[in-house]
Amino acid sequence: MRLARRTLFAWGAGGVALLGAPLPARAAPGRRPFTLAQAEEWDFTAKSGRRYRVLVSWPERQAPAAGWPVLYALDGNAMFEVLTGASRFLPRAAQGVVVAIDFPLDEAEAHRRDFEYTLPVAGSRRPSGGADALLAMLVEELRPAIAAAYPTDPARQALFGHSYGGLFVLHALFTRTEAFSAYVAASPSIWWGDGMLMREAEAFGAHPAPATPPRLQMTFGELEGRARPDGRGNAFFPGGARRVMGANVREMAEALRGMDGHLAALEVQEFPGEGHGSVRAAAAGRAVPFAFMPSS
Repeated sequence: MRLARRTLFAWGAGGVALLGAPLPARAAPGRRPFTLAQAEEWDFTAKSGRRYRVLVSWPERQAPAAGWPVLYALDGNAMFEVLTGASRFLPRAAQGVVVAIDFPLDEAEAHRRDFEYTLPVAGSRRPSGGADALLAMLVEELRPAIAAAYPTDPARQALFGHSYGGLFVLHALFTRTEAFSAYVAASPSIWWGDGMLMREAEAFGAHPAPATPPRLQMTFGELEGRARPDGRGNAFFPGGARRVMGANVREMAEALRGMDGHLAALEVQEFPGEGHGSVRAAAAGRAVPFAFMPSS
């Protein structure tokens, strides 16, 4: 593992840098980049040789004796600032560390997100199946590096993802249940692989309940993932499962509620008037307090 740390500029210079666009010329005096306080950017190289962009923010307050809670989030280039903002709207004593993971801005590998966030499935038009490797890197390589750099609470570690990231979060819950204390799946792609996640959920329920059951939050927007009028499937699997977000999330929740002792809490939230893209801000605002909730 190799990593470098550097200051992250946000909203002003950083907001542009996140998009890979050049900075505007300074045409007037008194203009300067806006720096997001208490934040860093890491260049992180996994043992596999794959490079990641890791964005980290932490509270201004002194860490409690047990350490700060941590929220790990996928799609960090898009989600870091909104998650950090949501954290800083909380009372100071309730804030925690946000660790947002993504790919470098100069990433040239096509469809890398499709591959690393998904389960292996035949018939996909794009690469798939890298979720287990990414999950292992996050838990076994990145998390120890974060713990070495910041005072964090090992008992309060949460995972957030949206869309394919939500698919990844549920897969992590079902296969490495005790890796995190809380899981947040926003608009999860439950349709992936014609119901693979539902089969994983069934296997999860068939195993003995974990010694320390985690909490789960699932959220979605009212306007996203409705059935296509022609009844056809989605772009990756023509003729296969349809993306009906609300119905899929509710079906998953119903299945999980029948598994006594496997979850400490299950929360489902629909956001009226939100679509698949716009729902991310609402989901982040709900995810952060859930992730940083004190242990019972």
